[in-house]
Amino acid sequence: MPTPTPEKELKEKERERERAEKERERESALALKHHSLSNHSTFSLVSATSATALDVCTTMYGEGGAAEDGGVERYYEASASESPPPPARNSLTHARPSANRVKSYENPVLTATSRAVISDIHALARQLSALDVPRPVAMFCTLLRLQPPRPGFGAPLFQALRVWTEIGDLCENESFDGHRKTIVEHTLHILVLPGLHRDSHAHPRAHPSSAPSSHDSLVPSSLGLSAPTSAPFHPTAPGLGIPGTSLTLPSPLHFTLPITTRLAFNEQGRITHHRDVWDVRDVAGLVPGVALAQWVATRVAAAGLAYAARALGMGAAARAGARARAGGAEAGAGAEAGDAMERGMAGAAPHEDAVQ
Repeated sequence: MPTPTPEKELKEKERERERAEKERERESALALKHHSLSNHSTFSLVSATSATALDVCTTMYGEGGAAEDGGVERYYEASASESPPPPARNSLTHARPSANRVKSYENPVLTATSRAVISDIHALARQLSALDVPRPVAMFCTLLRLQPPRPGFGAPLFQALRVWTEIGDLCENESFDGHRKTIVEHTLHILVLPGLHRDSHAHPRAHPSSAPSSHDSLVPSSLGLSAPTSAPFHPTAPGLGIPGTSLTLPSPLHFTLPITTRLAFNEQGRITHHRDVWDVRDVAGLVPGVALAQWVATRVAAAGLAYAARALGMGAAARAGARARAGGAEAGAGAEAGDAMERGMAGAAPHEDAVQ
């Protein structure tokens, strides 16, 4: 059996040393990441939870990037199924529903209990957030599987629809068992024919890609979460411009819908319950003319209730009169009691003089 030479032994020891150093570096990195994710009182986990909520909202109702890089599969709990039946009335114990018994996603029109279905919904929402009308030649070439005559024919003819969300307030809390709940208030913007609009509140500012996004400022790079470095630019107040002037008019093609998103996270930081709340009044306001009708109808209804209360004697004037009468009665009773005391004292004085 050939004996190893000193050079081979040195090379083997050097390789073992390099492998040991790499293993120690990997273990230290994993320990640091595990500590950041397990310590629920640190800013890292709070940032990760907030960034996950923001990314989910921008993906479901905008042009977020979670649907492209597998963020949906990473953010949502895999074992989600239908909600459990309510506990029996004679049950003395109430156990917390486990993660695999909570609905994953629901809104007024959808209920998804599978992570694959949620991923498909996110992907479809991302595709519908930017719709363009293709050129006829490019469309025929695509249908016939032909090469376009020149590269420029692949560009869209015009933009048909743009959908994005504007994040408002975000708050979260933590329970004693490590579960977290996050509430995000954001506004969904739907803009039809965006090429005809311009920003009414346009002002000089840096391009969105040059400034760090809110995701980057919230999530440390060591967590490994996906954070888009740039976001498409959207006008803050789209309006129809008047040709030849810098004036803009409110656009009837711009619709907004306030949404409240509620997210429940387990101790691993995965979403177990995602619910979007839409106000019926806001949804009906998307129909042209309904917002004005609601504005008039709600005020007429409030005035009608006020008149009905007054007719039944329960109005503000009737309550004020009742309080005034009650106060007058109390004052009269006090005055009568004072007079009685004075009369009693006056009657007792002659009796005392007679005794003396």
